[in-house]
Amino acid sequence: MKRHAFATLAWSLCGALTLGSCSVREGEPARASEPDLGAPVQFTFGTIAGGELSSDTTRGRTTALLFVTTYDLTSQGQAQLLRDVLSTHQPVANAAIVMMEPPNSAGLAQVWADAIGLKWPIAMASPTLLAGESQLGNIAGVPTLIVLDRRGRLIAKSEGALAREAIRDCLDRADKR
Repeated sequence: MKRHAFATLAWSLCGALTLGSCSVREGEPARASEPDLGAPVQFTFGTIAGGELSSDTTRGRTTALLFVTTYDLTSQGQAQLLRDVLSTHQPVANAAIVMMEPPNSAGLAQVWADAIGLKWPIAMASPTLLAGESQLGNIAGVPTLIVLDRRGRLIAKSEGALAREAIRDCLDRADKR
């Protein structure tokens, strides 16, 4: 009985910490915003595998960039849901994870991705991104999904967890541009 009480308390605390990290207010469903289309956004992040994730490496396909942290359960769930949606999405889209953590967390980021079966590029946030000064804008909470069209223009930005259909809608809008 004591184990059950401890497990319940641990999950409650974990849930409270997770909710505190989300940018969605209680009672408000997460919604993707549709910004004005303009010039393609420019970004460059080093990946933990030593490669590059940039506006140049993603151009040519719809791209889903998911901004997460390793310690947020909602981020983990959103990554798994995005993986599932992209597994059947046509045409094929790019996907990448951007960890909103300092570079010394790269090892933990790889363990996190391996644990949930992600094979996408994983980048650590740059100081410019963490300061909210990149062309991708301010990432105020995790998870945040940014969807770019084939030209690299920002089509949707959503803070908080999205449902399967909302993710599909963002990808479909980008595919039509």
